[in-house]
Amino acid sequence: MKILLITQFFDPEPTLKGMAFARELTRRGHDVQVLTGFPNYPSGRLYPGWRQRPFARESVDGITVTRVPLYPSHDDSAARRALNYASFVASASLAALLVDRPDVAYVYNPTAGIAAWALKHLRGVPFVLDVQDLWPETVTSSGMMRNRVLVRILGAMTARVTAAAEHVVTLSPGMTRVVAERSRRPEAVSTIPNWAHEPSPAEPAAPAPLAPAAPAGRAGRFVATFAGNVGPAQGVDTLLDAAALLSDTPGVTIRVVGDGLDADRLRRRAQVERLSNVEFTDRVSVEEAARMQQSSDALIVHLTDDPLYRITVPSKTQACLMAGRPVVMAVHGDAAELVRRAGAGPVVPPSDPGRLADALRDLARLDLHERELLGAAGRRFYDAELSLRRGVDRFESILERAACARPRLDALKRMADLVAAVVGLALSAPVLAVVSAAVAVDLGRPVLFRQERLGRDGRIFRLVKFRSMSDERGADGELLPDERRVTRLGAFLRVSSLDEVPSLVNVLRGDMSLVGPRPTLPRYSGWFTDVERHRFRARPGASGLAQVSGRHTSSWDERLAFDVHYVRHPSLRAELSIVARTISTVLRRSDAVAVDAVSRAHLDHERAATPPQPS
Repeated sequence: MKILLITQFFDPEPTLKGMAFARELTRRGHDVQVLTGFPNYPSGRLYPGWRQRPFARESVDGITVTRVPLYPSHDDSAARRALNYASFVASASLAALLVDRPDVAYVYNPTAGIAAWALKHLRGVPFVLDVQDLWPETVTSSGMMRNRVLVRILGAMTARVTAAAEHVVTLSPGMTRVVAERSRRPEAVSTIPNWAHEPSPAEPAAPAPLAPAAPAGRAGRFVATFAGNVGPAQGVDTLLDAAALLSDTPGVTIRVVGDGLDADRLRRRAQVERLSNVEFTDRVSVEEAARMQQSSDALIVHLTDDPLYRITVPSKTQACLMAGRPVVMAVHGDAAELVRRAGAGPVVPPSDPGRLADALRDLARLDLHERELLGAAGRRFYDAELSLRRGVDRFESILERAACARPRLDALKRMADLVAAVVGLALSAPVLAVVSAAVAVDLGRPVLFRQERLGRDGRIFRLVKFRSMSDERGADGELLPDERRVTRLGAFLRVSSLDEVPSLVNVLRGDMSLVGPRPTLPRYSGWFTDVERHRFRARPGASGLAQVSGRHTSSWDERLAFDVHYVRHPSLRAELSIVARTISTVLRRSDAVAVDAVSRAHLDHERAATPPQPS
């Protein structure tokens, strides 16, 4: 594939999805190019040796990197930070129209999504959106933006970009749930945890030996390290409070590595309170931070108790697990769950210095072997679930599926659907009137049957059809089987497909298309294989490849395979062929049955009895 990575931050800036990601995709045979800004993060000043130009290109290890100008800033000024983001969006949106056309784009965070939105609508390139932060909550909770109008604009922009993405990836299950609920696209949102900065072959990868345990009262040294940003969100005051409580435990030291808005204040506080068991180290390189973590006896992850942080995973979590050291996780939610699953160390409530001090004291009292077991468990979990290799496996699969999309064909189909639905409803009005009257006489009112179905990306909608069955119940109060409730008129409507004419209203609304996979019941959602879920990338259709290739008489496996084939091989020729075959099938009434349940059991019942082979 030809893949374009659109990200405001890229090497030499410290970033999660930077050159290591691009190199791994290239190693797997993909043609990768990058669209980014000039390096200025995290200082907010242009890196030494760099000079901004309108359009700069370089080749690094076979990867073309295109840099566009932006306003450098990363301070606490909301206006300057907004200008930083806005200037990159403007430059990148223009540059996206000039780079070599890719098959698919990867976008790091919604702030860069406007460029991908332009690329999709002007050049027909689908894109995958990687959501690292919830917008606008991230900027409002940090206090960076308080203007309600600007917040609404940012929220609307984020929603538009999310809706335009072929697929959305988040870093945690909690964030996936929120994005899926907001976008109403559960099948289009996945979780891929971040990975850590993994050492190159020239860097040491193995953890240094653990220091001997330091039981209370023994003059050993036990160092617990917190590394990363030191700002309001991290709540490092709690670490200093815990250090004060640990003054009765000789040898236990808390080391804070990094800088941020609170760093100077915390240094002064430690001096005033004479916290001799707290050490501060200025920000160091990612490589040096990894070495300091590996030389520690335990690692600390802490965030304040904000609801937003319950559904995120601080990037230092992966770095701590990779370091092979016991981890003290003082964050609620998804991050805590990772450490529990890994069995890498204790989980304590955030902003609770007493529990944090107890956890560190307990770890210091463990013998060397017990601490090694905790660290090794964390490292094994990282390698199996969170590593660069594992993450790129997942991204590669999603990018390959997204590359099959044809945004221009989708737009053409939507225009054709609108025209066909309007014309079809107008021309069929007399038939609709006659059938409505006949159904009213045969079954009473209402004449229309409405039922929830799964639409594109798993979005639920209400399908509209003519009623064809009575509500007759047995002596036990339960509805009789379908074949006993279908009336003669209903059987005729089903065989002739007249019962589905009202579904043109669903086509008009955008719930359905004229051609696509058959809309299925929501209760089937948990019974599709991973491959079969590809069918949700298209709007369900009034007709489709499965319908014209067997209509009601083919098996579930066959029908779903046809759906997947249709979605994976989109073309105008295929659409026109299905329309022609649909007209022929309806006129000949081939493969038609009056009661679907006679020819095919419900998917959930069938697969509960005979589960499909893993795909």
